[in-house]
Amino acid sequence: MDIVTVDLSPFATGADHASAAALEQARIIDTTCREMGFLLTVGHGITDDVKSALLEQMRDFFALPTEEKERISIAGSDCHRGYVGIAAEALDGALAGTDDLDVARVGDLKETIDSGVHHGPDHPEVRAGTPLHGPNRLPDLPGFADAWSAYFAAAEEASLRAHRGVALALGLHPDHFEHVGSAGGRDPFMYHLRMLHYPPTSRVTPAPGQPGCGTHTDYGSVTVLCDDGIGGLQVMTRGGEWVDIVVPAGHAVVNLGDLMAIWTNDHYVSNPHRVVNPVDVDRYSIPFFVEPGFHTRIECLPTCQGDAVPARHAPLVTGDYLLSRFDGTHSYRNEILAGGA
Repeated sequence: MDIVTVDLSPFATGADHASAAALEQARIIDTTCREMGFLLTVGHGITDDVKSALLEQMRDFFALPTEEKERISIAGSDCHRGYVGIAAEALDGALAGTDDLDVARVGDLKETIDSGVHHGPDHPEVRAGTPLHGPNRLPDLPGFADAWSAYFAAAEEASLRAHRGVALALGLHPDHFEHVGSAGGRDPFMYHLRMLHYPPTSRVTPAPGQPGCGTHTDYGSVTVLCDDGIGGLQVMTRGGEWVDIVVPAGHAVVNLGDLMAIWTNDHYVSNPHRVVNPVDVDRYSIPFFVEPGFHTRIECLPTCQGDAVPARHAPLVTGDYLLSRFDGTHSYRNEILAGGA
């Protein structure tokens, strides 16, 4: 099964989002997201040099001894930022509508650096003690911060383009999702950039039943993913078929998360997906997760419900949902997983 490719350039900041080109790409997005919440994209704005620079920095960091990487461990962060070691996260079973995550599971055969928007001590949400807001814990390597910053900015623009395309596909104003936060848009998107390394199974032997990245759905609204082209990402269709996704050069994956499925009353899909570690080579990927503001109330869009199609999901608040997912999948937040890591 081929994954559809969409051109996001008509949704660039400053472009005419009501152009014929934008409407045509929105039509493709709508058709595809009804069955497969995954798209290959061009025109996303993440250049090859920006991507390559961060991948090179990631390779240098993940090649360091474990004790050096643990100096920025996520366990030392108050806002879920920093290094997550191999088997310290167990995503298998973190699926939309699943609440039984508090059981012992084998951790994923991957390691990552989790990062997001940097919030200083005077930021209002930091002063209020709002979870998931605070400083990053990035590697102190020459050039790392610059490469991270350039990629983060490009991925943010790519995610805005994706949200505009989805909004237009749903018959909404293209900027709809940029203004859904509480208090008239003063609760902006949260962005979480993960830098992932999957070691080859020839070098790190999996435990029985240990996945590279367990079967899960993403938690937020939209995810933008670039990788090194090695492959290993697999997506489940609505019919239950697993499909391999290889990201060609110059392309990025855009996929939908749980909150978009709730917004659209499951009109659009939050697909389960997983990663299989390569046998002989390392795999690196850079997913950029977008979630509505921490305090944003998520409920079915008026255009996706009616007398014949009532809302299927109870309203929820972004922050509560994210914390419940993190509590269920990270060993530093979950004693049951810590015992099995």
